[in-house]
Amino acid sequence: MKAITPDATFREGTEVFYRKGKYYFLWSEDDTRSPNYRVRYGISNSPAGPVTIPPNNIVISKVPEKGIYATGHNSVIQVPRTDEWYIVYHRFNVPDGITMGDAAGYNREVCIDRLRFDDRGFIIPVIPTLEGIQPVSSK
Repeated sequence: MKAITPDATFREGTEVFYRKGKYYFLWSEDDTRSPNYRVRYGISNSPAGPVTIPPNNIVISKVPEKGIYATGHNSVIQVPRTDEWYIVYHRFNVPDGITMGDAAGYNREVCIDRLRFDDRGFIIPVIPTLEGIQPVSSK
């Protein structure tokens, strides 16, 4: 067994997935009761580390103008045999969660949004939506 703590922002909610020769380590920063709860990441060539932290390693965070707060504790899923990825996470209930104080951390909703990567393999920060993902229309 090996403990890997990527940096001082690590709190909980770990997720590890493999994509195109790299291991992506995701974790939650802050506390589930905090509006600033969010997801960060690092990358490694090995599941045992070391983990390299990119300069902008925020995966998903709050969008106050949409009433979205506390976007953390995630899982990542891939559509089989594609390079299509999604992040599943929880956040304060919209619209009332932000008014609940600490109780908001226990009144969450589960959400899903698209996860994308740039041409160097870095995660493009996810802008959380109120709509979630849209179904792919079949032809």
